[in-house]
Amino acid sequence: MSEITADQLAQRIYDCRLMENKTLQSVLADARETGADEAGYEKFSDLLLRHEHLTNWQLQRVAEGHRVGYFYGNWRILYLIGAGTFARVYRAVHTKTGDVKAVKVLRSRYSNDLDMQEQFLREARMVMKLRHPNIVPIHEVETEKNRLYMVMDFVEGQNLRDYVRAHVKLSPVRCVKIICDLAAGLQYAAELGIGHRDMKLSNVLLSSKGQAKLVDFGLATIAGETDDTSGGPRSIDYAGLERCTGVRREDKRSDIYFLGCMLYQMASGVSPLLETRERMKRLAANRYTDVKPVTIHDPNLPHRLVVLIGRLMELNPDGRIQTPAAVLHEATLVHQSLLSGDTAKYDANLSDQQAADYAKHVAVENEGEGKTLLLIESNLKLQNLLREKLKELGYRVLITGDPQRGLDRFDGYETHEEPPVDCVIFGTAGLGRTALKAFRKHTTAKNTKGLNTMLIISDQMKEIIKDDWFGDSHAMFTIPIKFKHVQRTLRKMLDIKVGDAS
Repeated sequence: MSEITADQLAQRIYDCRLMENKTLQSVLADARETGADEAGYEKFSDLLLRHEHLTNWQLQRVAEGHRVGYFYGNWRILYLIGAGTFARVYRAVHTKTGDVKAVKVLRSRYSNDLDMQEQFLREARMVMKLRHPNIVPIHEVETEKNRLYMVMDFVEGQNLRDYVRAHVKLSPVRCVKIICDLAAGLQYAAELGIGHRDMKLSNVLLSSKGQAKLVDFGLATIAGETDDTSGGPRSIDYAGLERCTGVRREDKRSDIYFLGCMLYQMASGVSPLLETRERMKRLAANRYTDVKPVTIHDPNLPHRLVVLIGRLMELNPDGRIQTPAAVLHEATLVHQSLLSGDTAKYDANLSDQQAADYAKHVAVENEGEGKTLLLIESNLKLQNLLREKLKELGYRVLITGDPQRGLDRFDGYETHEEPPVDCVIFGTAGLGRTALKAFRKHTTAKNTKGLNTMLIISDQMKEIIKDDWFGDSHAMFTIPIKFKHVQRTLRKMLDIKVGDAS
């Protein structure tokens, strides 16, 4: 039996601004329908819940005597959906528009902690500029009675940690699809110079449609913002990994390692790292060096999946997949392979040649990663052909139909600096002799004559060309071009080590 009466409960509800007095009195009257002078507490509270005047969370807090915490700005809190060390997250409804969002509130114990408040604001400011299907967006950050809060999308679903606990382990296709979603979100953030720095199952939400979305960028970093020793708080797991591998603090590849940890656990049902609350054990090097092969837990996992886990969790950072874009590329290939039925289990005795073939396949598919090419050509057919072929290999392709505009990129360039692009391709299909003149200007100028340059000409132009126009860093192709020749020349110019294209 409650220690307060229905009338006392009604007064508390009114004082907390959760219901108007007229509605409260109406519900109280309904609770007195038996003819009693006073409404019973149980009857009254049952009616409040049944007619959805209050949620269980609101009713319990009011009954316990809590007077605040029901409103943040125009957002009325409905119930708690998650709690962490630093903040709580609630489902909330806007009092004027009826929109439903999630409200993340910094815990009251940090109300006077300026460092923690700055970290909270920093996360909000950083994520408010991110708009991607695989990142939960933040819409506003405000203060309510000295309590900081941020408003973000409410995702109907559950976090990945709870989902994995319920299912123990996921199908290979399912877990690789989740990794594709997360890699896409990380790639988008990386393009804006932002790393997540706290990749773990609990920081991923799965929507009711099965889409994975990243949350909690509270420890995120912006490229160039920190050095080896400075920077804000970081996950203890990241600190342990980076100490073990000897990389600088905030290494961008740490996100990729922990993405691999998530894939390992989704596929096997077991965490690859020792799970403990003890700080020193979490920092210990053997926590990372003694990771058991995932096939110990499930020897029947598909070969392609096991290889992907290994490449994500390679302890040597230089041997790990280097960027979220490369992770997305490789994970997509594995996902497509699994969907097509390539589920042969992992072969521990896979020959060196087979392993080399797989590595070469991945390298060829992504050989241009991190390289930028400038195509100067006005012919749309040639533009489209080269753009699509080169982008398939991972190159970033810039295109202009104005030769002077292309050359302007090198104004002020000094030979000791990194060039604006890795190779310039001049095409004469649409520009004719204008492109030829631009090529000569580029390859004879003191500061650019040694840069990688290609020239694509029509057969009729051959008689104009002189052999002494070309040095070791220059090449020429005749229309119609064979793309594999362009590909092989780029590999040689840019020192890309892969097998020949088929």
